[in-house]
Amino acid sequence: MLWEDRINNYAKETGFPKSLFIGPDGRVVGTWIMGNDYRVKSTYFGGYPAGYLRRVRALFPDKKRTLHLFSGKVDLSLFPGDTVDINPALRPTFVDDAQTLARVPLHKYDLVLADPPYSVEDAEHYQTTMVKRNVVMRALQQLSVGAHVVWLDQVLPMYRKDAFSIDAAIGMWITVFRRVETAKAKLPASSRQMTLPISGEIDAGLTA
Repeated sequence: MLWEDRINNYAKETGFPKSLFIGPDGRVVGTWIMGNDYRVKSTYFGGYPAGYLRRVRALFPDKKRTLHLFSGKVDLSLFPGDTVDINPALRPTFVDDAQTLARVPLHKYDLVLADPPYSVEDAEHYQTTMVKRNVVMRALQQLSVGAHVVWLDQVLPMYRKDAFSIDAAIGMWITVFRRVETAKAKLPASSRQMTLPISGEIDAGLTA
């Protein structure tokens, strides 16, 4: 499936504007603005933000076997697949160390969603040690050619360029606000309290 088709399907399935673009080097670049809905449906610490799994699934409608790495309590109703976690209490499909994945038949999967602990403090919350990102990527080299890894993190993991290429970079963002004069501000003081917000004035859920 070509990336142009993936982007078109993303817009069709989510209804969001096309915020992903194919750059001159063939890589996909863009930004997802998740809005202000920070709820995690699973209530699990560090779980995916609302809407994330839906967006990723819309990008990869052709994938048949998905593996959730560092799965925690991922909502499989939103994105079905097998799970890997080091904590057996979470009842993952595979209880395994993401740095080895010795028990996981990686060659059977064509999509991996990875959401590792971002910091030592996060790892301590999960009562485990901080993972070495490059070692996890080395373990993922057992995937079959053509498989994709969607890695959600605050940094880019080190990887071997003869094993992986970066197809897309969907970034975080810096928001620059400019104060504008609203219709409410123009009204006489006596009538301001009786005026409803204009359309878009309190649109806190803008997404892209």
